[in-house]
Amino acid sequence: MKNHCLLFYVLLSMFWISATSAQHDADRVNLDALVQEALANSPAIKAAESHWQAVSERPQQVRSLPDPQFSYSRFVESVETRVGPQEHVFTLSQSIPFPGKLGLKGKIAKEDASAAQQNYEAVIRDVVFRVKSAYYDLYWVDGSLDILNRYLRLLTDFTKVAGQKYATGQGIQANVLKSQVEVSSVLEKKLTFQKMRESITARLSRLLNRPARTAVGTVVEIDTSRLQLQEDVLVATALANREELIGLKAMVRKSEYKRSLARKDFLPDFSLKANYIDVREGLSTAPDAGKDAWSLTFGVNLPIWLGKRNAAVREAEKEISANQQAFEDLANQVRAEVWDLHAQIELTSRTLDLYEEGLLTQAESSLESALSSYRTGKLDFLDLLDAERMLLNLNLGYVKEQAGYQKYVAALEKAVGGEF
Repeated sequence: MKNHCLLFYVLLSMFWISATSAQHDADRVNLDALVQEALANSPAIKAAESHWQAVSERPQQVRSLPDPQFSYSRFVESVETRVGPQEHVFTLSQSIPFPGKLGLKGKIAKEDASAAQQNYEAVIRDVVFRVKSAYYDLYWVDGSLDILNRYLRLLTDFTKVAGQKYATGQGIQANVLKSQVEVSSVLEKKLTFQKMRESITARLSRLLNRPARTAVGTVVEIDTSRLQLQEDVLVATALANREELIGLKAMVRKSEYKRSLARKDFLPDFSLKANYIDVREGLSTAPDAGKDAWSLTFGVNLPIWLGKRNAAVREAEKEISANQQAFEDLANQVRAEVWDLHAQIELTSRTLDLYEEGLLTQAESSLESALSSYRTGKLDFLDLLDAERMLLNLNLGYVKEQAGYQKYVAALEKAVGGEF
């Protein structure tokens, strides 16, 4: 019965190992391909692009003259004049805003289009960041599953050794049971990571506009190079390139144009009207009987209601102040974001150095020594498991820090508005 229990755990662990190995044989994921797919298919990007294109059509609309107006009048009873009766009047009129008003309206609409373009660029940055973040999360999960599989193989060997010692009377049953408990603990961790993987793939599928349950291949490697970044250069780059800041600058300019337009509303607009009057000959004997009449009318509006015009100027000035303050607030936020991410990258880089320059090598050496001592009977099985577990946790921590470093880099790229 005891041997059957041991065989069950060994077979179960081997099943999990083979299942994950099959997963690693599946199509491997390429980050650049995922980013390109997101850029081509993301609904968020398409929506932002369509909005930008729609707003870009406004400047031509608002800087054009109002449509001319044609009207026709017919006298119910014809009006008798010296040259004959009048029955029909044709009128063509055109409103003409004061010079400069239409140009300002076009500039206002152009700044709206500029802000919409920057929003489109910001959405692209955000989608790329989210894809990269999901990709590095997948690397962490897939790397952790691979580490757990290797640990299971090691546990399988230890379980066999413990079983052999117990069968020959050189060991105790508790060692076999401890090994089986450790296998169960690892299998539970694998389930946790597999649930996390399902969540990450669903998030990635949404970004790529794929069906929710679309399978995603394994991430087996990432760029592990370290970046040498200067904080002041990063801040300057972010303040110059961050799409949201550029968009707010456009809003400041828009408010300034609105103020100029509000001030021009104190000046009159014009209208030009041409009338053509159809005159019949009738009974008149005048030399010019039946001659049609023409008239031209020039008019201006009288901007005498100053209250609403002063209010429009004050409104525009408040908008200028609000947009300027919003720009300063966002600039401060960007500075803090860049400083924080730069610090996190530096800290994670030092943590990775600790792993690579000693922790992993020392843990591997400790495990080899513990295994040798256990086989010669100089070390208790529980101490051997502790050495195994230490190496496992260090490997899991290392792959998590690797993924974390690249996620911080991706976040910093988004923060400064450009890739490194």
